[in-house]
Formats: sequence, C-alpha cells, structure tokens
Amino acid sequence: MERLTSPPSSSRPYSLPAFAGELWTIPTSNSVMRLLVTAKETDNAFAVVSTGGTNDKPIGFHFHKEAHDVFLCLKGTMNVWADDQARTLREGDFASVPPNTIHQYQITSPHTEFAGLIIPGGWEEFFRFIGEPYSGPLFPTNDKRNPLYVTPPLIHVSTHEEIKANQRGKREVLVPKLIAATETFDMIPVREKAHFEPQPWDPATDSKLPGTYARGGYFLQADTGSRFVVGGTVVRPLATRRETDSKFSIYELLASSLHAPLAAPLSFARTHHAIFVVSGSLDIELTLPASLSASASSASSSPPRTNPSPSTSAATAGETVFVPAGTPFRFAAATRYARAYVFANGGGLGEVLCRVGREYEAPGVPEESVAWDEAGVKELEGELGFVTGTAAAA
Repeated sequence: MERLTSPPSSSRPYSLPAFAGELWTIPTSNSVMRLLVTAKETDNAFAVVSTGGTNDKPIGFHFHKEAHDVFLCLKGTMNVWADDQARTLREGDFASVPPNTIHQYQITSPHTEFAGLIIPGGWEEFFRFIGEPYSGPLFPTNDKRNPLYVTPPLIHVSTHEEIKANQRGKREVLVPKLIAATETFDMIPVREKAHFEPQPWDPATDSKLPGTYARGGYFLQADTGSRFVVGGTVVRPLATRRETDSKFSIYELLASSLHAPLAAPLSFARTHHAIFVVSGSLDIELTLPASLSASASSASSSPPRTNPSPSTSAATAGETVFVPAGTPFRFAAATRYARAYVFANGGGLGEVLCRVGREYEAPGVPEESVAWDEAGVKELEGELGFVTGTAAAA
C-alpha cells in the first residue's frame, strides 16, 4: 500500500501520515482543511475532511440541498448549530447535519481538531474554490486580513499614480468568493437566522441514535449509544444507514493486540472505507489485485507477482488508510489498545460487526475475548454486499 502525503486522485489503496492531506485554508479563518479522501478516490461516493484551527467566530448559517455534513470532534472544543438545536462538542462528541438543515460551526479552543464526511463526494471543491493552498505546519494563527479584500504592502509609494496603481492591486479574499460560490456550489446562506447560544447536552436525546433520517439531524455525546462486541473488538455506531438515508455510516472501533482479530478478510463490492486511527496503532492487511502488486514489485525491482498479494501497513494515531471497494482487507490492533473511526458509503465493516456481535455495556475493550458466531459472517454476505476471503482481488 502506498504511503502518500495527499490523496492520489484515483481509486487505489493508500495511507496518509497524521496532519497530512491536500491542505487548504479559508482566508481569515485561522484554520486548515485537510482533504484526506476526495470524490476522485470514491467515484463521487464521499469525501473525508479533517479540520484544525483556533478560536474564531461562527462561520455563518447556511444549508445544503443535497450535501450531508457531519462533525466529529477529535480535540479541543467547538460549537455546532443545527436548526433550533446547538451543542458544544468535545473529544468524541458527534453531530449529524442532513440536507436542508440550517447549520454552522464555531471553533472555540486554542487548538481544535475535527473530522467530517461529505456526502456526496465533490462538494470539497468548495474549499478549493474559496480557499488558498496551505504549506505551514499546523494552521494559520495570524490571518487578520479584511475578508473583503487585502491590499499589497505599500513599498516606496510616493506619487498619486503609484497609490492608485496599488489600490487597483487589491485582491479579493473571502466574501466575494463566497458570493460566487453560492451560484456554483450547494451552499445557501441564511443571513437572517438569529444567533443563539448552545444548549446543554440532553441525555434523553443525545445518548442514543434516533434510528431515523430527518431534517435537523442529531447530536451524540461521546461514549454513549449502543456498543457491540465481537471477540475482543468493540464497535459503536455513530451513524448507520438508518440515520443517513442508506448513504453512509460511521463506526468507532476499539481493539487490543491481546485479542485475536477477525480470521478472514472481507471485500465489499461497492463500499469504500476510510479508517482514521485515533489512539494506538492498527495493522491494516490488504489483498492487492495482481495488477497493483505487479506495479509495486516493478517499482521496487522485485520479481513481478501474478497472484493477489497480502500487504500489511501499520497506521498510528492521526493516520488515515483508504480501502477502495473490491479490496479484501482486515484489521488487527498492533498495540494493547487501539481506537479508530471507520467511514463508509453504505453499512460496510461496521454494520457487519454490529450484526454478528452481541450488545456490550462496559467501557473500553473486554479483558477476555467474548465468544461469537464466526459462521454468522458468511451468512450476511449476500444481504450486506461483501465476500469473505481474498478471491475478489484476483
């Protein structure tokens, strides 16, 4: 599997280091968007974006006619508004914002990190349209430009004509781009919506999935909701096909190297997976198609392979692994404790694990592996669109 610094613009397996990706900053925002997976890797199914930034104002109320946004807080704090509800998110808190939901977000700590899934893929072009490429270490911290325009520095200006020439050099920064973007992208500003403060978390509504897809979305507090255990692996759904009109899912995985992983790789015909590691380290084993294996062997001067070849890559905290549809894969914790989020179009790996697992209430991972019905995986193949084993990579 290739280790890159930005998405490859084609549907093939790859991994990205922490804080890598295609980096864009929205002028005056003091934040950076990292494109981890784009529409080009997923055939427009979805995109995955992580964001890092510092204290700032709310970005402004708006809605999308088609795009479904999610906000998964990884570090620090942020506020998220969705119609008439708003919450302050901390590490592990989650917000789902379906189409036509009026929403906005605000970064509210010195260093906030959050991840999001964009459905359908392609809306990330908005960031390229209004943004500027970023090459710094983390995110901008001193962008105090006027959002309407920025004037180049005055150097040795001594005549009226030089001043006029300098004024003609004013460059649009943000607001004019945003106005143009509303005509091109699925983003409709709602400037008349009044600001209101976030409400307290409500255990009655914010500690379980709603089980339905509806405007307004929902909030899910960290470490709440249903959990399922499969052997030594614990899976917790943040969004299932029921909450997303069958378009995507997000699951949290907890695992330990002290427990045996799933025995056989799984291959999903139409489902792509993006795995973002939060704690510890995961070993991701892929069975690459013969064509990719031969290409990799050629690049490394090794004898070409004609059969599918398993390839294992370690992914540590902050790193991303993309597994395209049709690629057999499995995961195993490489550390005593590992935690990751799995994004997929459709139910994917997370749905399979929930279906074959049993409900689990304890925090963390079990001290001892819990018995489960391995044969049950095979029985779900047709229903959930996957096969076990490596045949799909031939």
